[in-house]
Amino acid sequence: MIQQKVELEHKLFLIMKNLSNFRKVFNIENLKWELLEDESINQQGNIYWFNLSYDDQKGEGSYLYKMEPKTTSKAHEHTGPEEFFILEGDLTDPDGYAYKKGDFVQLSRGSSHSSTTKTGCTAVVTHRGKFIYSD
Repeated sequence: MIQQKVELEHKLFLIMKNLSNFRKVFNIENLKWELLEDESINQQGNIYWFNLSYDDQKGEGSYLYKMEPKTTSKAHEHTGPEEFFILEGDLTDPDGYAYKKGDFVQLSRGSSHSSTTKTGCTAVVTHRGKFIYSD
């Protein structure tokens, strides 16, 4: 029994020791945001993203999305669910529903929208399926 406990503790130690090989840490204050040129065309402000784990081929993963004040995202439809968490600012969908800081939103497969911000918005977005631009 003591030998099994020692072996288990050793395995846990090795896992914890190697955890740094499996970890990525991003701090929102130090990111190099990438301009989304297609989404920023004809806007008063720009739209940016920072890829956390999004795989464009699969249409799955997460990214940070930042909109400057008075911008609107391109209209798009979701082939899988989308979830986002508002970190800062405001976001309004075409049906008038206004999201605010701290809101976690789930949109089902087949939903389509474009979102507008008055003051700017930063969100964590996760897709499980591609999105298709409407225009």
